[in-house]
Amino acid sequence: MIIAASFLAVIFATISIVSGISLIFLIFSQERKTSSTESMAAFHRHLNALSDESREHLRSQLREAKQRQTRN
Repeated sequence: MIIAASFLAVIFATISIVSGISLIFLIFSQERKTSSTESMAAFHRHLNALSDESREHLRSQLREAKQRQTRN
């Protein structure tokens, strides 16, 4: 009975250690957070990939937003 309990304890300890190491690896291997300038560049690349008809609606929305900002 004691041997079975210690065997289970070893299994759970091994699982815990492997899980902890995996978590640490994932945290350190995660890419750094993108800055707002990189996000804007990605947005502009996406915008450039759209057709002219699609972009016109977005351009009008951007113009309206810019006008609202200048009024405030």
